[in-house]
Amino acid sequence: MPRPAVPEYDYGKNRMPASFSRVFAPECWDAGREVDDCLPGERADEAVEAAPPTRDQVESVVRTLVARLRLPDSVPTFGPDPSVNEWNMAVVGHPLWLWVDTPDRMATSVSGYGITIRMDAKRSGVTFAMGDGSAVRCTTMTPYTESVEAGAPSPTCGYTYSKASLPKGSYTVTATAHWAIDWSAIGYTGTIPMNIADSRELPVGELQAVVVRDR
Repeated sequence: MPRPAVPEYDYGKNRMPASFSRVFAPECWDAGREVDDCLPGERADEAVEAAPPTRDQVESVVRTLVARLRLPDSVPTFGPDPSVNEWNMAVVGHPLWLWVDTPDRMATSVSGYGITIRMDAKRSGVTFAMGDGSAVRCTTMTPYTESVEAGAPSPTCGYTYSKASLPKGSYTVTATAHWAIDWSAIGYTGTIPMNIADSRELPVGELQAVVVRDR
């Protein structure tokens, strides 16, 4: 038997055709079963047979709405902060702490196309592309604080540059946050992955030792 077709949605008006209004109305369904006395809002005087929405149909709508979900940004944060040191740059050979200073979980609900979807988004990790060809994948991150001993590496997420970006320019560091979005709607559940990426410029240089000879 061929798979039921996914309804054609009116994206401009954020709604479905009237013929599908009952199929995707959350008040008409309980754990995937139709409520007996639920009738179409526009033609309540007619008995209209409506098949329960399939998982594929519901998930198609979920993916459309998840794509509009605004998750926390993933702008990379560095420690020690190179913008406040006397050289205004990160230093070759000096451990750099990496993290993303935003929440790692968000719960919300979104309504559209006649259904309400509950979502619980969790950030499973962040990949830092360091701009020099290397990348660091971190599942936990520790923010740098002023109490950290100078030169101490991050216990969870860090990187040490082996070559400078200066004097030619800066490295573009891109942090890609990996999210798993657990959703539920009218008796169906699932998980949809989503990645959010943000970048920041980071100048990296070398400190030159100066030898002073006594005369």
